[in-house]
Amino acid sequence: MNFPIFIAKRYFFTKSKSNFVHVISLISLIGVIIGTAALILLLSVFNGFENLVLNMYNSFDPHLKIVSVEGKTFNPYLIKDNILKNSEIEVSAFVLEEKVLLKYKEREFIATVKGVSENYQKIANFDSLIIDGDYIANHKNKNVAVIGTGVAYYLSIGLGSIFDHLQVFLPNRNSSTLLNPRTAFRQSSVLPVGVFRLQAEIDQKYILTPIEFIQELSEKKNEVSSIEIKLKSTESMLQVQQELKHILGSRYIVKNRLEQQVFLYKILKTEKLVVFFILVFIMLIAAFNIIGSLSMLILDKKEDILSFKSFGVSKQKIQQIFFNTSMLTIFFGAIGGLLLGIALGLLQQYFGIIGMGGGNFIIDSYPVSFSSLDVLLVFFTVIIIGLFASWYPSKILTDRLFRK
Repeated sequence: MNFPIFIAKRYFFTKSKSNFVHVISLISLIGVIIGTAALILLLSVFNGFENLVLNMYNSFDPHLKIVSVEGKTFNPYLIKDNILKNSEIEVSAFVLEEKVLLKYKEREFIATVKGVSENYQKIANFDSLIIDGDYIANHKNKNVAVIGTGVAYYLSIGLGSIFDHLQVFLPNRNSSTLLNPRTAFRQSSVLPVGVFRLQAEIDQKYILTPIEFIQELSEKKNEVSSIEIKLKSTESMLQVQQELKHILGSRYIVKNRLEQQVFLYKILKTEKLVVFFILVFIMLIAAFNIIGSLSMLILDKKEDILSFKSFGVSKQKIQQIFFNTSMLTIFFGAIGGLLLGIALGLLQQYFGIIGMGGGNFIIDSYPVSFSSLDVLLVFFTVIIIGLFASWYPSKILTDRLFRK
């Protein structure tokens, strides 16, 4: 058996002569376990929140979205046949968005009308998002709307009254002046038939109507601002995106889900990275405990070092003994911390032990989602920190003792 590893195991598994040194070594091991568990738990909670937020946006964002490079709107029928040729596309829908002024009784609010074709319901699965009333597809009338909870709150909209229509005002493109309010705006009305809740930013911005309503109001017949596409499989998203880019050419932009919310993805990744580095910095501070523990062990084994030296053991092998002893602490601490972190995470995932503290949250407890990459990242981060924390005392102190 390798001599340094054999002696290192004896030092690690055998209680030290000095009870104080043994306690310090035990505290060092516990510190590594707690630090590792904290790292994996925090990253897992961030993964849980990230998945939660992205799933909410993905309920509203399509797999692919086609917009025009030149101008706000375009004629979708010029490219529709090219899109439908792709066998990976399950369904596509036409969308026309316009910024409007809404007026309900005495209240006013600026929002975005999102006019959608019939197929849009298959893309966004709006039936699961409606919290009151029903979806616009359930009504033959084109002058109906489903409203975000934020818009409904600001306007104090209630459902059920056929007389309480929502007034919609849109700037008149054909008006030569905006000074005359009678000609500056085109006006129509919709009946609120449902309220949806998805995410605050979306709920406070959108109302959904049949696309024919907003096309007529904006005088943009047969024009859309985008074509939204749902694929049969999410895995084919990037491949289909490249194929559509090649077919449609430079006049159109094809965005995947990541590109539709690029700022959100950057924020989520940056927050996770910053918190990870903060915890790594805390682990670096905790590494001084490892240095102190190993230093105490080396001083406690001073007589053993002198005995090894008299037996002809080289300085490098003595250094390896204490280095290996410290690395055993790091290794078992990292493994124990990962197991503890994963166990606590699973308890949180299935039993929701730690709640969100009440309030109007869409979930009752902190979400947890594990990633194998995060587990490997945490393990190797702890090991690398341990390498530096173990190398310094094992080299410096044994050098000094070896000279005596």
